[in-house]
Amino acid sequence: MNREKFKVYKTIIVGGGMAGLVSATLLSKKFGGENVAVLERLNRVGKKILSTGNSQCNLTNENILLSNYHGTDTSFIDHAITNYNKESLIAFFENLGIKLCIDNNKYYPLSKQASSVLDSLRFNLEYLKVNIFTEQKVVKIKKDNHFVLTTENGEKFYAENVIVAVGGKSAKHLGTDGSSYNLLTDFGHTLTKLYPSLVQLKCEKEKIKGLKGLKAQVSLFGKTDKVTSPKFNGEILFTDYGLSGNAVFSVSSYLAGQVGSKIYVDFCKAMTACELETFIKNKLANCPYLTCENLLSGIIPNKIAQRLFLNNGIALDSTSKNINIKKIVSFIKNTEYTVVGDLGFDNSQVTHGGISTNEFDSKTMQSKLIKGLYAVGEVLDIDGDCGGYNLQWAYSSAVTACKDIK
Repeated sequence: MNREKFKVYKTIIVGGGMAGLVSATLLSKKFGGENVAVLERLNRVGKKILSTGNSQCNLTNENILLSNYHGTDTSFIDHAITNYNKESLIAFFENLGIKLCIDNNKYYPLSKQASSVLDSLRFNLEYLKVNIFTEQKVVKIKKDNHFVLTTENGEKFYAENVIVAVGGKSAKHLGTDGSSYNLLTDFGHTLTKLYPSLVQLKCEKEKIKGLKGLKAQVSLFGKTDKVTSPKFNGEILFTDYGLSGNAVFSVSSYLAGQVGSKIYVDFCKAMTACELETFIKNKLANCPYLTCENLLSGIIPNKIAQRLFLNNGIALDSTSKNINIKKIVSFIKNTEYTVVGDLGFDNSQVTHGGISTNEFDSKTMQSKLIKGLYAVGEVLDIDGDCGGYNLQWAYSSAVTACKDIK
C-alpha cells in the first residue's frame, strides 16, 4: 500500500490480531479509515484468528467471570468485561454480518468457520479504507511531539496515539514470539515472568506407557501448592510425552509454570463412586469369569483400564475372588498424574504473564507512564481459560481503549 511518508495518523495499531482488528474497526468509524493504520509483522492480518477454537473461532462464552482469568491482578479486567461483555461482542459481529450460535456454553460463528470471522473484519476494514501495512514488524516506538514507530526494514510511521496489540509469546509461527514486549518495556513498563498456557502437559511416562493416541471423556482438576482448579469435563488424549485434549488444556491455565503440580482424573464421570462400586459388584456377580483384563470393558477404554490396574499393582489375570472393588473404584475416580513440564510456548495457545497491569488504567487501557500509549489483549498480564475467554478479553480491552481515544 502506498502511503504519505510523513502522515501523522490519529492512531496506529501495532498488531493485526483480534484486538488490533477490532480496534481498527471502531477507530475508523470514529475518525475515518484514512486516519487509522494497522502495522502487522506477517504477510496478512488475522492468522491467529484462523487457528482459534480448532479453526471454528470460539469467540466468547455464556459465563464470563473474573474467576476464568489469570494474572497478578485479575480485577484489572472488571471494567472492560462488564461494560463490553459477551452481548456487546455478539452485537459487534452481528453488525458485521456474522450470526453467532451457542454450543456447550461456547459461542461460535454459525458457519463454525474462523475464516468467516476474519473475512468479516477484513472486508469491513477495506470498505472503511483503513491503512493496513503487512510485513511491517515494529521494532521501536519513541515519543516526541508524536509517536514515531520504526519497523524492521527501517520505515517510520507517525501517530498521535498508539495501541499495542502484539499478543504474547505463544505460537511464534503465527507472529507472536514475545519479541515485541520491548515496545512497552522501552518506555519503562514491567514485564512479568512468562509461562505457556492452554498447552499440553508432560507427566511420568511409566504411568502412560502404551496409551499413546488413546482418548477418554473424563472429569479432571489440577492442584498446586497454592491453587486448586475447578473441575473440567472433556477429552483427555494420551501422548508419548504426557497428556493433551481440551480438558487438559483447560486445567493447564491453573498450573502454568508449576512443575510438580498434580492432575486428578475421574475416568467414569457418569457414575458416582457408590454407583460404580455397585455396578462392578453386580457385573462380577453376573460375570464371575471376568478377570481384571476385561473387567472395566464398557466403562472406560480397555487399554486405559489395563494400564490403571498395572499402575496400581493389580495383575490383569486377577479374578473376582481377589479383586478389591473399593480400590478399583478409587483409582478409576481419582487417578493422579504429576506434571513434569509442558510442550512450551510454540505449542501453547496463550501466554500466562505479560506487561504489568499495575501500570495501565483499567478504565481506558492507557499507560500511566506515557500519555497516548495503550495496550490491549494478550500483551498484558492477563490470560483466560479455554473456551472463548481470551478472544472476549481481546475484544473488551480493545473497545475500552477505543472509547478513550478522542
